[in-house]
Amino acid sequence: MLRFHIFLNKPKKNNSMDASDKKIRKLIEKGVYIPNPYSIHIGDEVNIDHISGYGVKIYPGCRIYGQTTVISSGVKLGYEAPVTIEDCQLGQDVELKGGYFKKSVFLEKSNMGSGAHVREGCILEEESGGAHCVGLKQTILFPFVTLGLSLIHI
Repeated sequence: MLRFHIFLNKPKKNNSMDASDKKIRKLIEKGVYIPNPYSIHIGDEVNIDHISGYGVKIYPGCRIYGQTTVISSGVKLGYEAPVTIEDCQLGQDVELKGGYFKKSVFLEKSNMGSGAHVREGCILEEESGGAHCVGLKQTILFPFVTLGLSLIHI
């Protein structure tokens, strides 16, 4: 909790804050968990009213861009590696563990492992997802579908 207090109260040179810092401050005040506020960036075009304050966790190194970006309650971004999202809509309890995500929709409890690359036009329906290093473009994953390689050691 001390980290948040320091971020919220630390003056910058000339008592100015850039737009990203102001948005991060407002998200923390809203209840978003950001363990290292200095390590994330939020684009000027992002409307923070479209980011829920309930159960959202944004881990270090994440970047959030896009005028149409929506982040619903319970979303976790960047737990395993930094995440960049641009104009994505994230439903409740979505987990994007690491990678790049652009102009795609992730419905409730969908997830992607670290190293993912999801480009324009993808829809991941409820509880669908991909393992680490999965790339998608113009793809629809039906509910409960999982993509990726599973290695079994015998």
